[in-house]
Amino acid sequence: MLYQTLLLASTLTVFLNLFLVYKVTVLEGDINKLRGDVLNLKRQPKESTDGMITGVSRTWERSKRAASLKWQRRTEKDSQTLGSQTASSLRTKREQGGSSGGTVAQQSFLQLSANIEEQPFVRGNVTVIPWTVAVHQGEAISSTGDRIIVQQDGFFIVFGQVLFQSQGTILGHIVRRRGANQRSTELLRCLQEMPQTNYANTCYTGGIVKLEREDELELVIPDRPQAQVSMDADSTYFGIIQLN
Repeated sequence: MLYQTLLLASTLTVFLNLFLVYKVTVLEGDINKLRGDVLNLKRQPKESTDGMITGVSRTWERSKRAASLKWQRRTEKDSQTLGSQTASSLRTKREQGGSSGGTVAQQSFLQLSANIEEQPFVRGNVTVIPWTVAVHQGEAISSTGDRIIVQQDGFFIVFGQVLFQSQGTILGHIVRRRGANQRSTELLRCLQEMPQTNYANTCYTGGIVKLEREDELELVIPDRPQAQVSMDADSTYFGIIQLN
């Protein structure tokens, strides 16, 4: 009886061990399968993301090449248009130059400087400075004696400076115009108080004026017959510049 009981217990133990081994084997298989599924799930997003990035990169490259090609074509077109316009402009200028004899109008200007070889002289109630031509260009302006002659209507810059060397008084000069009707009109005026010790001071004036053909301009010192004036060319001068 005892032998049969031990035999039955041994048999049950063997079957139980076999059952446990089977369960362990099945469980290991399930674990391995689950591990494989997890690995597959991990790989799938990466592969999808890599594919998406690759697709975006290829799309960007295509867009960039298309934009570059479009810009290149547009630049070439603009260059051709600009070249055509420039050539047309040059042809027009050449044609205009040819029709006008190829001459280009020069801006006229004239500057007179004090003539160091002469001295100021009194004429009526004004002191007149003898001038000499320092620089001259164009046909719209000329000079005669101590006056500037306007040959064309227009706007001009008129300027003048005198370096006085007299003691303790107020000195100055005026620029006046004499028209075709011989009437005199004051255009510009300059007044300067002389110092008490160093008897030298410049008086400068200038402005834009409208002048007519045959107008005469002169710079004179009014009511100061004893005025001492520097006759250096860089100190005392009188000039005009055509603006149009």
